[in-house]
Amino acid sequence: MMRILQKLNIILLLCFIFSLVNAETKTLRLAITTTTENSGLMTVLNPIFEKEQNVKIYEIIVGSGQALRLGEKGDVDVLITHAPEDEKQFIASGYGLKRYPVMHNDFIIVGPVQDPANLKKAESLSTAFHELFHSKEKFVSRGDDSGTHKKEIAIWKNNNLEPDGKWYTQAGTGMGAVLLLANEQQAYTLTDRGTYLVFKDLINLEISFQNDPFLYNPYHAIEVNPEKHKHINHALAKKYIAFLTDKKTQKIINEYQFHGEQLFHPEMLFEKETAKIKSEEREKSFFIDAIISSFNLIVNFDRSLFYVVWTSLKVSLIAVLIAVLFSLPLGVFVALNDFAGKNFLLACLNTLMALPTVVVGLLLYGILNRQGLFGELGLLYTPTAMVIGQCVLIIPIIWNLCISAVNSADPRLAKTCTSLGASYFQRSIIYMSEVRFALIAAIVTGFGRAIGEVGIAMMLGGNIDGYTRTMTTAIALETSKGEFEFALALGFMLLLVAFIVNTALQQFQLKIK
Repeated sequence: MMRILQKLNIILLLCFIFSLVNAETKTLRLAITTTTENSGLMTVLNPIFEKEQNVKIYEIIVGSGQALRLGEKGDVDVLITHAPEDEKQFIASGYGLKRYPVMHNDFIIVGPVQDPANLKKAESLSTAFHELFHSKEKFVSRGDDSGTHKKEIAIWKNNNLEPDGKWYTQAGTGMGAVLLLANEQQAYTLTDRGTYLVFKDLINLEISFQNDPFLYNPYHAIEVNPEKHKHINHALAKKYIAFLTDKKTQKIINEYQFHGEQLFHPEMLFEKETAKIKSEEREKSFFIDAIISSFNLIVNFDRSLFYVVWTSLKVSLIAVLIAVLFSLPLGVFVALNDFAGKNFLLACLNTLMALPTVVVGLLLYGILNRQGLFGELGLLYTPTAMVIGQCVLIIPIIWNLCISAVNSADPRLAKTCTSLGASYFQRSIIYMSEVRFALIAAIVTGFGRAIGEVGIAMMLGGNIDGYTRTMTTAIALETSKGEFEFALALGFMLLLVAFIVNTALQQFQLKIK
């Protein structure tokens, strides 16, 4: 037993050293909007900058409102947002230094092909929104304080309209997911043109209204003020903004197309040259092809796929190891001893077993962000924060199940231990050996809870590609982007991991019976 604990301590020490090494890597934390991410543009631009500067960019994908709040707290170095009024307030409050225009597209209203609200005949944006309001045709709002949501609210407000009722749905999610939801409900929604073009072949929605000056959608890059937060990588942030506004980068933005259509228009002047980025055409009957493609990704050992799988396994296994070191001895102690407050402790553990992951994520986010109790440690949006969150989540589960396992042991075992004069430590080892199958099942349950959770990984890890993106958060993101092949591949890998773990447990039980 002691040798096992020593090995576990060595593994944890190595993981800690690995985290310290990662912490020294030159990185840039970038908050970008879901519309920018959905377009795929940043997967073209960021690798160029990373190669030129020999750095790593960690992308935090959120709505514009949340991106600006991350900037206020100093959790990111630079922002790319599309909420002009809020951006100006952000600068005026001293949290940002300057807004740099990068690119623009426009907003459009999309809806069912039949156009039941007759928006295609609307002469103005005001008329279109009045038609939506009075017809009560289904409308899906972002509802997430994003730039798109802010634009929608401004339009309703300018027309003295307050949408409410069953016809008006606030999704509270990214643009891609909203388009998919609107498609399922055959509802209208406000979207940026770029995201719509990316999703156009996956949905049965058409442009219902467009080309109004108020629907202009500019994107700005903002450097976070280092005087507010000393840890901000201001030098690298300035280089990144210089890169975005450079003529070569602006040319790439201008040439970036999807199905032959331009997604963004650059803001800086440069000598235009014609070029097109080719992309595969998608068919609307894509589900079978997506399954086939997902298996191809697995069989061909796609690097990005398996890195996500590795990140999930690494974080979850470290969390389980730490949780086991706490939970096993505590579980045995509580089961074998009577003390004041034991029933209250058991009631608390039973309650914590059902603790929602988003609650854990929310509480730890408040503690770990730059304004929190442990903000100076810079743990937010790191694998370490995810490990901490998963430990908080699964320790009550393993602890409680260990107590139940020990309590389920043969009652005669206690008398045998007493008659033999066994010490507390010896008695604990005997009990753990007797109920070893139940203890292993408790550990596996904790592992399953850890590797399958989404809320903690998203809120504390930030879903950063190549750093904190796990299988569950990647599935959510790729689905919202319409990348069903990658999402399905991750889903199959998640099932495979569960199958392997349970098969290994079964074989272990058969061998030692």
